[in-house]
Amino acid sequence: MKIRVLVLGATGTLGRPVVRSLLDRGHPVRILTRSAEKARAVFGEAVEVVEGDLTNHDHMSRAIAGCEAVHVSLPTESELIAVEHILGLSDTAPGKDLRGISYISGTSVREENRWFDLIDVKMKAERRLRESGIPHTVFCPTWVMEVLPNFFRPDRAVAILGKNPPEFHFFAAADFGRMVANSLEDDRALGRRLFIHGPEAITLPEAIRRYHRSVHPEVTLRNLRVWQARLIARLTRKRELAAAASLIGYFDKTEEHGDPSEANALLGAPSTTLNEWIQTQKGDS
Repeated sequence: MKIRVLVLGATGTLGRPVVRSLLDRGHPVRILTRSAEKARAVFGEAVEVVEGDLTNHDHMSRAIAGCEAVHVSLPTESELIAVEHILGLSDTAPGKDLRGISYISGTSVREENRWFDLIDVKMKAERRLRESGIPHTVFCPTWVMEVLPNFFRPDRAVAILGKNPPEFHFFAAADFGRMVANSLEDDRALGRRLFIHGPEAITLPEAIRRYHRSVHPEVTLRNLRVWQARLIARLTRKRELAAAASLIGYFDKTEEHGDPSEANALLGAPSTTLNEWIQTQKGDS
């Protein structure tokens, strides 16, 4: 049975593969975006576009009308507000057909890590979903391979090194998109908190080095400690560098958590290795 899915954060790193997997299966997809032009550039005419602000209640009401499922893949600053709007509309006419919500949390989202703002927001969103009584699935992914190009610019690359880099089971975004699409077609995924791990464990610095050697060997790779990255970000007012330094500093104090076996059994395990994914990037660089 085909269902209409509202995807929030559709043009993001983890949003795009979900949209494409749903479209491949014939599900109608609607997206809410501030820029219809940007959405059309990414998806063409394949999706239904509602232009608006996902933190605006009326815009969300218009976007959710007639949809049977919602997938939430949003940045920290907007996801909790969006979840609140979705839940508030679930008992009203615009959201009355809603059968389920899928939400992206994280592998280290747990009570002892709430001191980190991103984790606190996700804990609040998960709690609201549980309290709502609406059928939902929470995905807790580790690091996605598609984050690696973010450390590179045309003339330079930066690897931010923590004091004790943990290993992560990097996964490919396309594998994740398939798993989310599978979950929206399988009621057994409802009510579950599913951890998403890729097939091999590797530290972030090593992943960056592998990507550098194969895709951008001509670029100078500079290694920075977290404190150095924070200082440069402050002096240059580079928000992306500051965010990356903050996240890597956070993972100096925690690690990847969770058992992916339940997600793998239900939805099919991610199979793309880092080296396989890197080979696909050579032609795109």
